[in-house]
Amino acid sequence: MDKKFDFNSMGKRMPYKTPEGFLDEMEANVWKEVQHELPQTHKRTTFRLRVFAGAMAVAASIALLLVLNPFQTDSFSRVERAFANLTEDDQAYMLAVYQEDIFINQ
Repeated sequence: MDKKFDFNSMGKRMPYKTPEGFLDEMEANVWKEVQHELPQTHKRTTFRLRVFAGAMAVAASIALLLVLNPFQTDSFSRVERAFANLTEDDQAYMLAVYQEDIFINQ
């Protein structure tokens, strides 16, 4: 086996040949096939984005309703009923804490 092999002496030849204009024709065929698929992909992505945005809007609306809860109009009566359910000692303690609260009594 020859130890002094030089790649530069090999030269730069193509090992195969193609007909004239073969690569240009292949590129045109690929672009023709891809152009049919691009609008469908774009429409599908736009549809998914719109569905996602709509779902997020519905979720945000539900969350807003749960946070604000406009249907709850008698919240003070609920507090009075909860206070009435406490024992007398617990009621006295709550009133004492309420009277000593520096933020409410300012």
